[in-house]
Amino acid sequence: MKFRTDRANLHQAASKLLSIVPPKSTLPILSNILFELDKNKLSLKVTDLDVSMTATIDVDAQKSGAIAIPAKVFYEIVRELPDFDLEVSTFESRMEIKCGAGVYKMSGFPPDEFPKLPDVHVGRAVKIDGKILSRMVRKVLFAVSRDETRPALNGILWHTSEEGLNMVATDGHRLAKITRNDLKLTSAGKDIIVPPKVLDNLVRLMGEEPGEVGIIVNEGSIIFLLEGAILTSRLLEGPYPNYEQVIPKDNHKLAAMDKEILQAAVRRVAILSNSLTHQVKFTIKPNELELLATNFDFGGEAKESLKIKYDADAMDIGYNANYIVDILKQTDGNEVVFELNTPTSAAIVKAIQKEENESYFFLVMPLRLLD
Repeated sequence: MKFRTDRANLHQAASKLLSIVPPKSTLPILSNILFELDKNKLSLKVTDLDVSMTATIDVDAQKSGAIAIPAKVFYEIVRELPDFDLEVSTFESRMEIKCGAGVYKMSGFPPDEFPKLPDVHVGRAVKIDGKILSRMVRKVLFAVSRDETRPALNGILWHTSEEGLNMVATDGHRLAKITRNDLKLTSAGKDIIVPPKVLDNLVRLMGEEPGEVGIIVNEGSIIFLLEGAILTSRLLEGPYPNYEQVIPKDNHKLAAMDKEILQAAVRRVAILSNSLTHQVKFTIKPNELELLATNFDFGGEAKESLKIKYDADAMDIGYNANYIVDILKQTDGNEVVFELNTPTSAAIVKAIQKEENESYFFLVMPLRLLD
């Protein structure tokens, strides 16, 4: 293999891939980038056997070929090189990079040792506006469970129903759901559970101004087609728990409040909360919310009062402050509403501001208040 290319071009492609490369693996080949040069197209491929990615760039090719090279070393070399054209060549299992007066050589692996990545049939892709897809993922990603004893909850449920495309995530303590009534990905009723790692990378790759994204759902895997990159991931095995049964239907007590003021107050008060439970007591009464946190380990206490809109019965509810802050980060607009029933039942949090063709809400379970 032999080609010339701009350093920035190669650096940008390699930097996209690093988050997929496993930091430790029993298979040394997974720590490598597979380089495949065909005509003037250079493909760089990585995988951890669950998530795979291919980045493709145009180069000035002189000889086709393939080789697997240690990802971290290659990336660090290219990152530190000056902004000149690079000449890259391989002989047997070694790569040589020439840049100005510098020459860098490293050993690699034969390409046939690298795992085969799934075939991509572009014609089967469903195209979705990347900005909408990124927004949906961001709204629910924070609520994914990290508990590996319940593997189905370790991903985001994508459920196509009559109402459109739904994304749901829950860890048993909080739940996030977003629906787009103008999108359908699969036939109605077919559920897929997508791991967070591929979605984290998808959002990062799309950036602030994403274009169109192609999505292919296969049996057991999902493929995302972006400009200059392909992301592939295995799907998690279901079934996903019936989340509908935990969503309360009779939360008629509404507490509306300023989102930014609430978020800042919860963060301040939580500094003196219990370091394990992060509990903040919400005392809700007509037109007032009092926040209270105590830490008996060092005799700390914090209290703040906020003006709210509320005209139902007074009640005391305990919440994990981190869960409340995470939810408020994903809530649009200046004002949020808590839909409540009793101090021991789940609360629904919604934004007052609405987007066309979209609806979303967050559910948070209360903590048992200590006397």
